[in-house]
Order: sequence, then structure tokens, then C-alpha cells
Amino acid sequence: MLVNLFRDPLGAPMRPGALNELLAALSRRAGLSREIHPHMLRHCFGSNVLDAGAALDEAQALLGHATPASTQVYLHPAHGRLRQAVERVGALAPVGAPE
Repeated sequence: MLVNLFRDPLGAPMRPGALNELLAALSRRAGLSREIHPHMLRHCFGSNVLDAGAALDEAQALLGHATPASTQVYLHPAHGRLRQAVERVGALAPVGAPE
């Protein structure tokens, strides 16, 4: 739960929309070309967890998704990892196999 630290009532739970307002103000203050929204932070977290090597079911549990399909949208394989996957398959080919 997020609480009010700078607005009344101090220490009370933030009202709906307050986080949006806070992130919008911080985005402007930072001079960003677009506003940051709470779901963008969630998406970054999900993508980073998967990029760090978490299994899909682990990310699913951390994000509170009911199905793996909901979590798959956070998969963004890097080009380097895709290249490594192709090289691993090539390494499995028997020596002298026709190309």
C-alpha cells in the first residue's frame, strides 16, 4: 500500500489516481518526452524479471497473473539471446551432417 507522505492526510492510503498524478509531475520535472504511468512500471518489472532469467511461472506468480498467457506479453527476447539460441541449435547438429 502506498501512503501520503507530502499531502494531507499524511500517512493515509493514497487515493486512486494520486500515483498517476505523482508520476506525471515527476515525468514533467525530469523533462521526459512522455509521462510515466504505473502500468509502465509494472511492465518494466515483469520484463526485467524475465530478462534476469526467471521462469515464466515465476514471473506469473510475482505479477499475480491467473494464466501464463497473461505473462507472455512481458517476454522481449534480446537479439543477442536469440543469436545464442540459434548457435546452440547449430552446435547440436552432428558433424558431417548435410546442410
